[in-house]
Formats: sequence, structure tokens, C-alpha cells
Amino acid sequence: MTRQEIRNMARKRLGETIGAFWSDAELNSWINEAGEDCAFKTKSIRTNAYFTTVLDQQEYVLSSVAPNIYSVLDVYFNINGVTWIRLQPIANREDLDLQYQGWRNALSAAPYAYYWDREEDVFLLYPKPDVSNSGTNYVRIFYTKTFTALLNDASSPALPEPLHLALVDWVVGLGYETRGYGDKANDAMSKYDAKIQAYKSERNREKEDDEIIMRGYRNGKGY
Repeated sequence: MTRQEIRNMARKRLGETIGAFWSDAELNSWINEAGEDCAFKTKSIRTNAYFTTVLDQQEYVLSSVAPNIYSVLDVYFNINGVTWIRLQPIANREDLDLQYQGWRNALSAAPYAYYWDREEDVFLLYPKPDVSNSGTNYVRIFYTKTFTALLNDASSPALPEPLHLALVDWVVGLGYETRGYGDKANDAMSKYDAKIQAYKSERNREKEDDEIIMRGYRNGKGY
């Protein structure tokens, strides 16, 4: 759906089409707010980026590479500039301490694990890269990112199609709220939340199906 289609559908549900109560600019701002909330809750806008490692440097500022990041999905490292491997995620510093005592003083080598803290904006490689594992584009990160605001009526949200109707619910909910119709506003926002949950449930089901298929192939079975 385009921004205009989302706005027009919201207006119809609100019972007005001529902008008597809500300007296009106001509804457009709500559409972008809805997109931001939806992207954060579903983690559905995905991309990837490379970044450069530095000899003996353990911590990096990931936002300098991916300023719009919400979550890290996977991290791959180019060992010795030859072989890409998937790095093991470490949940927090407590796990670092438990699994790798003295990790800050560990010798430089080929990294095989990473830790990321969004609030502190710290991305850490363990162990820190040695001379053979330092260089341009040695790390590739797959991540989810923020919503890009829609700037014109012809643009479409960079969200999966099933979530576009959720944006309509958000706009309708705010519209009713500004008019003092609390029950209608709550109903619209409940529909918004339901669409978010339905999308997340379907994505989890798809992941489970993919895992079953992959287990079958790994076991030499085609089913």
C-alpha cells in the first residue's frame, strides 16, 4: 500500500474524506509513527552491513556502521580473510565472565564469538582480532533496522505487506482518540496489536517449519 492508500483507508474508517477534522499532514505523521512502532515490535525490516576490524581492538561502536539498528540477527567473520564463519552470540557480560574468564586479557586471535549491547552501543569481538584477522570488511552483520519515514504519497512502507493494514489501525486509533471516542480508539489499537501478534506468530511458525526441513536434509531425508 502507498501512503495515500493508507491515509484514504483510515479516513473512510474514521467517517470523513474531506479533511474536516484531520489534515493530511497530521495523518501522514501518524502513519510514520505507526511504522516506527511496528518496525520495533516486529523486527521485520532487515538488512546487512560490513565493517572493518582493527588489530588488537576488541570493542567497536556498531551505530557508526549501522546507525538505524534495532537488533542483531547474525554475525559472520572472515577468518584470515579466507573463510566465513558464523560467530557465537554472547548474551551479556555475565556470560562473558562465566564462559571466558579473563576475556579482556586474552591473546589476540581469530574471533569466534561476539557480544552486543544496544543501550551502551558496544559491539565486542572475542577474542580480539590478531594481524591475520584485521582488515576491511572482515565482519558482516545481519540486523533489523528502524522504519524509514514516508515522504510522499506514492511511497510505500518498507514493511511486509501483511503489516500495512496495521498502520491503518494505528491512524484510526489516534484519530478517534483525538475526538474523544475512547472505546473506538481502544478497539482500533487492539486490532493493531492483534495484527502485530499475528505476524510474529506466523514468522515463528515459518522458522519452525524451516528448522524441521533443514533437520530432515541434514539427516539425509528429503521430507
